[in-house]
Amino acid sequence: MQQPFEVRELDLGNVEEARQALRVQLASHQLEVQWLNYPGLPLLWPDLAAVRSCRERIWAAFEGGALRGLVVVSRRPDGGIHIDRTVVDPEHLAQGWGYRLLNRAVQGETSCSVDTAEVNRAALALYHKAGFVQTQRWLTPDGLALWRLEYRPAEPPALELRADGWVKGALQLPSPNCDERSPGCVPELLVIHNISLPPYRYGGAGVEQLFTNRLDPAEHPYYQGIHQLRVSAHFFIRRDGQLLQFVPTGKRAWHAGVSSWRGREKCNDFSIGVEMEGCDFEPFSEAQYRMLAALSAALRKRLPLIAVTGHEHIAPGRKTDPGPFFDWARAQADCQLAN
Repeated sequence: MQQPFEVRELDLGNVEEARQALRVQLASHQLEVQWLNYPGLPLLWPDLAAVRSCRERIWAAFEGGALRGLVVVSRRPDGGIHIDRTVVDPEHLAQGWGYRLLNRAVQGETSCSVDTAEVNRAALALYHKAGFVQTQRWLTPDGLALWRLEYRPAEPPALELRADGWVKGALQLPSPNCDERSPGCVPELLVIHNISLPPYRYGGAGVEQLFTNRLDPAEHPYYQGIHQLRVSAHFFIRRDGQLLQFVPTGKRAWHAGVSSWRGREKCNDFSIGVEMEGCDFEPFSEAQYRMLAALSAALRKRLPLIAVTGHEHIAPGRKTDPGPFFDWARAQADCQLAN
């Protein structure tokens, strides 16, 4: 599969990358000054030399070699990080690049902060989506209201697997794409997938529409090739940690397809399918891992689960999800299940 995008550290030794960073930052700065009506907004870098001499860490998002946005990160004295600036090419706004960059920047960090103007509603919405909460408000000497936000991913709600196979605490959206498990089969295996509809875009209704046979082929070109599929999973975990359930655990969801685990075929018969909103090319969110752990704990109280594995492991060569960015060591420890 061709990699559609890449998020990595900007190579300041690469003159072309530095030029792209300067161009995107200048264009974004001009637009932000207009949005805020605040001519005093400082530039990150006035020229190419300033970009190339930057000492802070710069995460950059590329699509086909073209820079779409960047996040500049500094290390605080207490060991946490501070987001100095989030910059997205004005020609590519509302395409998920800001979220993608923030998600990468906070990976492995225990504390992260960012400051933004109160009137910048788009920035506040982006930071909230990425797991930040507002903690402190103050005014600059010239009267601009600013907010300090801290990274605090949502904790999962209390979950309980009821006797009817539905989880209390999940949003329930029953799917017709399920049937009875084969005689004698019970859920023993947790299978992790990733999915995003449209591809690499998060937060929309495409996944639940697909699993409930309501996907509109006219809504996106990609949907024209999949809207007639009859598939489902038991659960879907969004980037913000929200849990959706489509099939009760006692029934067989149609998620694994042709598959085999430890010599046993037809994994749908004895598994629970969990879709993580994401793709093969970037990390999953902290909120998703927390919800996965909470879900596993609730399921293990009633179901004889013994292992967690990926779609790529039970259908090798055919499937690649959840992909190389999924943290298997953490998932196994959090879910208290072997691989």
